[in-house]
This record gives sequence, C-alpha cells and structure tokens, in this order.
Amino acid sequence: IFFRPTAMSTVPSTMQYINYEIGGPADKLEVATGPVPSPLAGEVLIQVAYVGVGATDIAQRTGKFMPKEDAPFNHKIIGLEVSGVVVALGEGAQGFSPGDRVCALVYGGGYAEYATAPTQTVLKLPDSLTLAEGAAVPENYFTVWRNVFSSRFGNLLENPQEKTFLVHGGAGGIGSIAILLAHQFGAKVITTVSSPAKAEAVTKWGADLAINYKEEPFPEAVMKYTENKGADLILCFIGGDYVAKNIDALANFGKIVQIGLRAGKDVAFDLKKLMHKWGVLTGGHLRPTPLDQKREVRDALAEHVVPLWEKGLCKPLIYKELPFAEAAESHRILERSEVFGKVVLKTSAGLE
Repeated sequence: IFFRPTAMSTVPSTMQYINYEIGGPADKLEVATGPVPSPLAGEVLIQVAYVGVGATDIAQRTGKFMPKEDAPFNHKIIGLEVSGVVVALGEGAQGFSPGDRVCALVYGGGYAEYATAPTQTVLKLPDSLTLAEGAAVPENYFTVWRNVFSSRFGNLLENPQEKTFLVHGGAGGIGSIAILLAHQFGAKVITTVSSPAKAEAVTKWGADLAINYKEEPFPEAVMKYTENKGADLILCFIGGDYVAKNIDALANFGKIVQIGLRAGKDVAFDLKKLMHKWGVLTGGHLRPTPLDQKREVRDALAEHVVPLWEKGLCKPLIYKELPFAEAAESHRILERSEVFGKVVLKTSAGLE
C-alpha cells in the first residue's frame, strides 16, 4: 500500500533540508529549515521520500561544482535525484497528477523534504520498484542510457550481442547499472574494480571480466580477453592518464564516452593512435543537457527499462539506506570508496 497525499493545502510553508559549508568536510552537512519551493511553469512539486547520493554531491560540497550565483534558493541545495510523490503541478505541467509515485532528476535541491522538477525529467515508478530504489534511478539510469545506449553516444542498443563494452568503476552507482543493462541486452561486459570483493560483486551483476586495476594494467587485460580486438565502447568518468589507456584498450571503429574527469581535465595522448583505430572520443554532462533530450532519455527508460523492472530485472542496487540527518556519513561512505551500488537518504516524510 503506497501513500497518497491529501489536498495541496496541507503542504507546509517550510521544510527541512541539508545545509553545507562550501569547501567544508562532510561533518558540516547539517539539517536546517528553509522555504518549500513552488513549482514553476512546466514543473511538479515532489514530496521527497528518498534522496540519491552521488559523486557530484561531494563535488558541490567541496566547492568543485557550484550552482550559478543567481540560482534560486532550492537549486543551491545539494542533491540531483529524488523519489517521492507529486503534490502540486506548476502551470501547464502535464502528464502527472497529485499522488503519482515518481523519481526525478532535479537541478538541485534534492537533499530536502520537497523538491521541484521539470516534467521532462520525471519518471513514473511501477509498483515493482520501492521509493528507496526509485531514488537510485535518475542519475545512474539517465546517465547510462544516454551515454551507453542512445544513438547520440554509445549506441549499444544497436547489435549489442556483437559488441564488447568496458565500464570503469563497476562496483559504483553508474558502473553497476551499466553492467546490469549491458548484460541484459546481450553485450560482453568488462569492468575495472579495486578489490577481490568488488570483482565478485560485479561478476554476480553480469560482468564477463572484472579487472583489478591495482594488480594488472587494464588495457593489456582487455586485449587479452578480446584476443587483441579491444572494446567497442568504453564508458569512463576518470579522465587524466586513463584517456591514453582507454585508447590502448579500444577496438577499431570503437568509441570512448567520457562522463567525468576525476583524475583531471588536462590530458595528453597520442592522437595518431586514436586515428589509426578510426576511433571516436566524445562525452558530456547530464546536468546541462537540454530538457527535450532529457525527455528523450526518460521516454526511452519508460519503453525499455520499466518493463524490465516490472519483471524484477535490472533493478537499482541499494548499498545502504541512511536517515536524512546522517547525510555526512553518506558522503564519507563514497569518499572511502566502499560503496557497492547506491547510497540513499530517507527523509522524515514517511511515504513508504
């Protein structure tokens, strides 16, 4: 039995949210009180049940990723993904009604009891998915589908059974979902991990080969496994010296999709190697993606992935669920790189 909200008049004027100190440690994440945002035209207001915790949240807390100075108050709050129920619609918002169980990508404001989201980034959840699992959907599934499966980037949906896919960080949020989906659609999946325990986990999720990058260079391992063919598609959030290594592991006519730069944005590599493989190096960020393209991804998930969830397949992997007030511990878990899947925070809304 799922919660269904009462009249809009019951929405309070204030809410709890998680405040932070720019450049500060995780311990500075503290519960504060602020105004409940109002949905703008084309937006919905969501009473938040769970919040997904990701690397971008840590980047914002540490001052490496900041909202625009003129952004509204709620967009300056940390958090890019939520689950909950719709409680109000902005002018012209269509496709949703109060009471709908949803998850959503938000511009900011996820670490709060209420959040607004454009309808293009809101996905209705089937009853087969809990709201806790729903909070693990937006960043990971939107990112993976857009960069791995869509024709704009990875295009793995075309003849996946003929392709080998390499994703770095297979035990993390993005990596785990990339493995689940790529395996489900028939691709050969290779991933990199940092420990035997993580290698065991990703193998259970569908990875055909787990490479412990602390024990062996991954390009050589990829080439050995593929009999010197290489990976047709590589998803990387690392950057830095991994760019050159990815090119070494790439197959002819292969594609590298860069979605992060944790090891640095300034890179050096042999462009001739990429040219000799007729390879493509591309990438992008999810947050500045135009809304019409985010809607395309949302609709693709509804078409291709929601039916899998309804069968109990490819569901989000929850590593740990923590109370809202323990946001600091959620960041420390990610900073210690101990996560297997996704960490979520539960608000006091009591929606599930």
